Amino acid sequence: MRKHFFLVLSILLWIIMVIGFSDNWLTDVHQPSNSQPKFLIHAFFAFSWFTLLVVQNVLIRKGNAATHIKVGKIGFLIYIGFLLSTLPLYFKEFAPLSIMVFSQLVFGSILIGLAYYNRRKDTTKHKANIMLGSFLLIQPAWDRAVGHLFGDFGLTWILFFILGYGLFIWYHKKLKWQIAVGFLIWAAGLANVISHMG
Repeated sequence: MRKHFFLVLSILLWIIMVIGFSDNWLTDVHQPSNSQPKFLIHAFFAFSWFTLLVVQNVLIRKGNAATHIKVGKIGFLIYIGFLLSTLPLYFKEFAPLSIMVFSQLVFGSILIGLAYYNRRKDTTKHKANIMLGSFLLIQPAWDRAVGHLFGDFGLTWILFFILGYGLFIWYHKKLKWQIAVGFLIWAAGLANVISHMG
């Protein structure tokens, strides 16, 4: 089971992206954001990143390390594009939910940076940090996906994150510091959002 975990997770994250932003590409294609370059550029890099996440896991499963390395170089540039296109969306937004998402973005980016640093020295740390870092990026898509599928942010929304962090602990057979910090950032953000509800 563990050997399939990252591949299954990458596919799940990709599906969440597709469902979460389905209004942009399927059900409401004429919405104003679809004509704003900053959102289109961000969408390109975001979908490219999560698509490459699936591709990279497939390449590893097939043992195609050479292609994985080549694609990884492209992926690093795509992530830089994703990060640069994401930051402007939060510079003027200080609502509790935005702070929650931004905090996860910062820590996720640190983990992905560590993954790139360890790409040759420690492949186990490399893939673990890439996947947890990417999981930390998924909340905006999951927020929207829950809205499309269930209509509100109830128990399903919370259980997804608790289960997600629990599965990372299951995979590693222990609570690693990256998982603990990621969960604490998420939990603190959630507590802040709840405290500001009217």
